[in-house]
Amino acid sequence: MFCPKCGTEVRDEDQFCSKCGASIYGAEPDQQYTSYNAQPQYAPVDNRKSKLVAGLLQLFLGGFGVGRFYLGYTSIGVAQLLVSCLTCGIGAIWPFIDAILILSGQVPADADGNTLKD
Repeated sequence: MFCPKCGTEVRDEDQFCSKCGASIYGAEPDQQYTSYNAQPQYAPVDNRKSKLVAGLLQLFLGGFGVGRFYLGYTSIGVAQLLVSCLTCGIGAIWPFIDAILILSGQVPADADGNTLKD
């Protein structure tokens, strides 16, 4: 004997299909089970960097290029580090101006293109 709904072979003494739960003889099952694959719901992650953190890092540790490293601009960070070291700290004026640019919003995004949080 076969299930009239899904075609699965069932035993003669069965009243309901073991695969889909359909009635073999027209009787309704006592319980209906719905099979579904529920996917867990996750809240979107805000992976944007903070403009304030980037600006303060650049202001206080800018001679080492830390603010630019934080934003993912590795080459600019390395350049600021080298200029500051080679000029014995005189080149730290560049990171200071850079900190002002970051805090004023002139650097709108990190290296990945994500906008900076206020």
